[in-house]
Amino acid sequence: MRNTVLLLVAAAAVAAAELGHIENFQAVSGDGQIVLEWDYVAGDSSYTLHKYRLITDGDSSSDIPCRDSHCSFTAVYMEACKEHTFELIPIFDDLTNGGTVEGDSVTITGYTIDEEVSAPSNLRIVSENDSGTTLQWNAPAENPICAKSYEVCSRLDGSQESQCQTVSDTTVMMTSLQACGKYHVTVTPVTPSGAEGTALEDTIETELGAPGPPVDVVVGLITKTTIEIMWNDPDINPLCVKDYAITYGAITTRVGRSAPRAEEDYDNRATISPLDACTNYSIEVVSVGEGGLSSAPVTKYAATDDTVPQPVPYIEVDPASEDSIVVHWGKDENDRCAASYIICWTDGIHPQDYCVNVSDSSSGYTITDLLPCTTYQVTVTVASSSGLDSVVVGNSTATYDVAPEPVNNLQVIESHTNELTVTFELPEVNKQCVETYDLQVTDLDQSGLMASRATDFIETFITGLEACTNYLIELRLLSPTGKASAWREVRNKTQDGIPSSPREFGLNGVTKDSISLEWFQPEINKRCASEYIITWEASDGTRGGPQNVIDPTEFKVIYTVTGLKECTDYTFSLVAKSSVGQSNPTEFTYTTLCS
Repeated sequence: MRNTVLLLVAAAAVAAAELGHIENFQAVSGDGQIVLEWDYVAGDSSYTLHKYRLITDGDSSSDIPCRDSHCSFTAVYMEACKEHTFELIPIFDDLTNGGTVEGDSVTITGYTIDEEVSAPSNLRIVSENDSGTTLQWNAPAENPICAKSYEVCSRLDGSQESQCQTVSDTTVMMTSLQACGKYHVTVTPVTPSGAEGTALEDTIETELGAPGPPVDVVVGLITKTTIEIMWNDPDINPLCVKDYAITYGAITTRVGRSAPRAEEDYDNRATISPLDACTNYSIEVVSVGEGGLSSAPVTKYAATDDTVPQPVPYIEVDPASEDSIVVHWGKDENDRCAASYIICWTDGIHPQDYCVNVSDSSSGYTITDLLPCTTYQVTVTVASSSGLDSVVVGNSTATYDVAPEPVNNLQVIESHTNELTVTFELPEVNKQCVETYDLQVTDLDQSGLMASRATDFIETFITGLEACTNYLIELRLLSPTGKASAWREVRNKTQDGIPSSPREFGLNGVTKDSISLEWFQPEINKRCASEYIITWEASDGTRGGPQNVIDPTEFKVIYTVTGLKECTDYTFSLVAKSSVGQSNPTEFTYTTLCS
């Protein structure tokens, strides 16, 4: 135990002392040898440098008795193209305690000068798949150990660009080698020091393969008769493409409009023509290789531009009810630009068009919520999907009639002797159903229908009436087909007028002292005659009268004047009187009988 303590104390003393150490340790390559050089920095004087121990590649050692500040050592018979490891340990004499002490070691690696490497041989393809092509070669015949790595470069025939990889063995999988290609391949061995040996140069051809589908397929410029397709070569096996096949056909599915594309560079462009305007197309692009190998198709959809559609061949309009019309129209089966139909109608009353857009012509269209008794002008316009319109085709018909509502505010606004002026207001509802008016005038004083007539005016002058007469005026409205509203009535009386002279004034009978007279009502304003006045004068100059006859309603009036003288001539004067005046007199002369 005491000895152990002494050793520990000695080790602690060495650690406390500053031993000399090695700096600038370096290895210089030589032909079959490596020269090692280093500097020594002295430390504590109690520990003097005794020698160095050099351990080479971890298994052999040599003592180097150099005590100078700069030392060198040549390691000979070193294997070429191999990395060698050198560990250098300084050993000191312990002047205080006796014996030797090891200092801090330093380590370095080095190579001898590389020997020339010959070219690899027998370059060959060992496998090909979608990931790439695997190449293999034989190692150089001379100094193969010096081929630490290989730089493998490939260049597509006709191209100036090379793709390179570095591998540590004689096999490489190169993703840059695609099917259907002819490549110039260079395999260069590289020594540990980075020196390049003799290169192997050869040409290889990869096997045929199916080309991949085109990429970035887009629709370009579109016109009424052409569609441009643009695409880039496939990412997979682009060298296998010998051509591209484009298949297209019209489809019934509606295709959205393609927005114009900015000018871009594409590997390939094709313009499909001639095509039909306003037509949806399905377009397939396929990469085609040799031997019938081809890619999966890439499908795009496009629609050619519109042209102005053809107008409908005909339009038929028929009333369906008092408030609806059915519209049917023809379709041009050869016109692909007909995307929809714009149906418009106007009633000739309101300054406005009403329109609806329909997509199907097969079942027609029923226009509803219309006015009855109204003629409608209906038009059909064919519209393309981009908004181009055809020539307008039209027709007209009328909705069914309904009976008008009765008139409002029927009244007599003016009354004359032989005329009444009647006015009224049309109803607010269905006034368009009024075509004419049915007017009836009834003479209430005679209890009979005087007149029935049609009129077209809302202010009507009823003429040819009897003065001083009560009338019933009835009016109703008639539709174009004769459907009638309820009657409305008003009563009024014509004004008084001066009657004309009584007619056919003459003898009815005679005696010695009386003469019976007779006459008929006046022709004009007969009902205004409220009384008749008779006066007479005898041949001897005596006068009689006036005698009032106050019952003038009889058509024929008989009146006897009595108290006359026999055998005397009498001249009678008769007038008809109304409230506003009297007629001109009419006279009759006759002689009483003699005894």
